[in-house]
Amino acid sequence: MRALPATAGRGAVACAAAPVPRRSLLLSTAAAGAALNAEQLPLRLTGGAAAKIRAPADAAQAVTFTSTDDALAWTNKDNRRLLHVVYRVGDLDKTIKFYTECLGMKVLRKRDIPEEKYTNAFLGYGPEDSHFAIELAYNYGVDKYDIGAGFGHFGIGVNDVAKTVELVRAKGGKVTREPGPVKGGKTVIAFVEDPDGYKFEILERPGTPEPLCQVMLRVGDLDRAISFYEKACGMELLRKRDNPEYKYTVAMMGYGPEEKNAVLELTYNYGVSEYTKGNAYAQIAIGTDDVYKTAEVVKLFGGQVVREPGPLPGISTKITAILDPDGWKSVPGSRLVLMCSSQIICQSERAKAVSSPIAQVFVDNIDFAKELE
Repeated sequence: MRALPATAGRGAVACAAAPVPRRSLLLSTAAAGAALNAEQLPLRLTGGAAAKIRAPADAAQAVTFTSTDDALAWTNKDNRRLLHVVYRVGDLDKTIKFYTECLGMKVLRKRDIPEEKYTNAFLGYGPEDSHFAIELAYNYGVDKYDIGAGFGHFGIGVNDVAKTVELVRAKGGKVTREPGPVKGGKTVIAFVEDPDGYKFEILERPGTPEPLCQVMLRVGDLDRAISFYEKACGMELLRKRDNPEYKYTVAMMGYGPEEKNAVLELTYNYGVSEYTKGNAYAQIAIGTDDVYKTAEVVKLFGGQVVREPGPLPGISTKITAILDPDGWKSVPGSRLVLMCSSQIICQSERAKAVSSPIAQVFVDNIDFAKELE
């Protein structure tokens, strides 16, 4: 993969006045999860209604919630937003071509790290400080990944599903479900696949302010997952729909109205309690005002913290990485931290094709904003 010039992409990071190690400055979320898992075993802590949460090692950031109600009250006031979703692809240029020419996305930023043998690119439909984005990670020499059965699809809202499908077909893309009403509903949808086999649900949603509108993951216990994302991650259950005829139930979770924000779609298939995760899909980055408090809330409600909160090595961006009850990874932090953490993948993990469990990453909001300057 050729090295990219410093001006690549309109969202390229500006150089700071004081020199910063290049490796530290160009950290991203996809890599973070694998390296963190390699360094620490998952930690599960729970607490009773009046339990005091264990404070982090940094005494200056000590956190104590006197009750679960106290923790929930803080979580509900925290400024959270889905920042980007991270996953791995085998041919970055081919994938970018498909997303820009067929799905109408724009390349927001692109960074090549030859000394670490990886490249990443951020794509989406608007600025990262206000829109949900995709972070693609390409590891030198790795041209194929296992998507697994747990990942479902991404959702894209468009003005005309039929036209989008025909464009995908004309460009040689794979259409797996022709346009038509969703089963049991009226919304017109279709399904297409990108070059790596990731599925995209194309939804007819004219004029939506957030075209990149869904990430669908399958879970083994829907009620448990809903409770975790409400309490530990501060999301709202936007709607829930049971489809007994087709033996599945879906729940839409998010930080704002579904028609205006990207949401997490959780799907439960009757009788299926576990899924293989594969090594392709990585995690979702979520912005937070305080990664330390976020980590403590996650522990209180039964989540696993796989990366204790704090700044990343070499930079000041703060993050924390967690696993939900189904093993999906997320990285919490101030919003800035989430963005930076996605690309910290150590060479040993890359050699293993990054087969570690998937997490969510929370990133410090202020740090994330600086990352975008």
